[in-house]
Amino acid sequence: MNSDIVHKALMHARAYPIAPGRIEFKETHVSRLYFTDEFVYKVKKPVDFGFLNFTTLDRRRFYCEEEVRLNRRFAPDTYLGVREIRRDATGVHIDGQGEVLDFAVWMKRLPAERMLDNLIARDAPELPQAMEALGGLLARIEQEAEVCRQNGGMSNLEAIRRNWRENFEQVTPFCGQSLSADALKLIRDAVATFIEKQETLLQQREEQGFVRDGHGDLHAEHICLTEPIRIYDCIEFNRRFRVADVVADLAFLLMDLDFRGRRDLAAILLAAYANAAEPDPDFETLLPFYKVYRAFVRGKVDSFLGADAKAAAEVRQEAVDLARSYFLLALGYLTPCTLILTCGLMGSGKTTLAQSLARVTGAELLRSDLVRKELAGERATEGASAPYEQGIYAPSWSGRTYARLAELAEQALRPGRGVIVDASFVRAEDRQRFYDLAQRTGRPVLLVHLHGEEATLAQRLRERTAAGTDASDGRAELLPAQQRAFEPPDPGEKPLRLDAHLPLPEQADRTLCTILQRAGTIL
Repeated sequence: MNSDIVHKALMHARAYPIAPGRIEFKETHVSRLYFTDEFVYKVKKPVDFGFLNFTTLDRRRFYCEEEVRLNRRFAPDTYLGVREIRRDATGVHIDGQGEVLDFAVWMKRLPAERMLDNLIARDAPELPQAMEALGGLLARIEQEAEVCRQNGGMSNLEAIRRNWRENFEQVTPFCGQSLSADALKLIRDAVATFIEKQETLLQQREEQGFVRDGHGDLHAEHICLTEPIRIYDCIEFNRRFRVADVVADLAFLLMDLDFRGRRDLAAILLAAYANAAEPDPDFETLLPFYKVYRAFVRGKVDSFLGADAKAAAEVRQEAVDLARSYFLLALGYLTPCTLILTCGLMGSGKTTLAQSLARVTGAELLRSDLVRKELAGERATEGASAPYEQGIYAPSWSGRTYARLAELAEQALRPGRGVIVDASFVRAEDRQRFYDLAQRTGRPVLLVHLHGEEATLAQRLRERTAAGTDASDGRAELLPAQQRAFEPPDPGEKPLRLDAHLPLPEQADRTLCTILQRAGTIL
């Protein structure tokens, strides 16, 4: 195929007008990108996903031209034009002679060290200030964007319904791989309920001018914090995805910051945006809905790449892992303020699951190991070698620890933030304290009981002890004593029993689905 011929050629310096010193390559589900010293050449794959069709040469040329036109709204000096890729007797060259094989969007290469995703990865100290500037810029871009009504003869409400219907149809083949059938059903039902309940509002948003021609793919990888800030790679292939409620564009970036574990930056960005944007009384109602949408779309896109037989094996596996994480985040956005309790023997993976759930829900994570050592005035990584239930693990100390955990949990639950208490909860009495707390605050509660084979748990504990980097003092030699003391949850506690050997994404999926099935969603 011509696409394979072009790809092989562009991996060699002789294909370029000025031979580069090096060529870096990256691919997505729809494009192949070739980075030289000064420029980037982006070639569209000849794929058809229904919502996107690049299967003909004329289509790829048209959408290359559209990409340049539309992105010059945000980064006029970055998008240089469209280049032809031709083949003659001497080979394949950009701007060469002979038969046209394909087209490439030609861009200036922006400094990688100033890309928002890279700045986040290294926790650059200037990020909080940069979020304030970015929030103001996004508000100005929104105000200048073209107001759209009846986009291509389709109302905003019709476009929302069509986008979601398409999402669900295209994700269905990945059930059991990227997400569970339960998760898909819960998200589908929540979306349908929201659209039906807010039908009038969604129609009014278009009438009031809040539906505009925006970016459509606004996340950290598409923002370069240079001076001026450059935003690039908007959606050109489907106007229906780009023209949307202004909340939808901002929701994408907020979701991306959440996904990267930077809810603090998301809060700064949101505050700066709100301070500079036009007043919007419906913003808080719509934001969770569009965050779910953006996380779901990213999960879908990565599912596509994970199923691309032509992509490298490591690229496909990474894409599947990312897709699972995005779908978990979508579930997390739907989760109401809940008190989640882990329960189980040492080494069963309680902390790992608790941390995963905290990332996708934004709940406050309270870890008994840290609270216990704080009460005792010890460093988090200071190890203890006392026998079982002695030293700071004596019953009196444990009582103080659970009391403090309950106090901290109530402080978070009352204003409406979810809480995850990561503890063994060996005694039924300690669990009851938190059931009473949930009833007192009017919040749903879920006990997650992780269980596994003793040999596996002991091996995990030996490995953790050898690493010496965790706050837990659980050791393999203490496991039998804890097992004897453990009071398993009874059916009246309605525990969710999870096999400690299950993959973490499956554990998290089951936990969130259980909460949503019992307590409903926030939409």
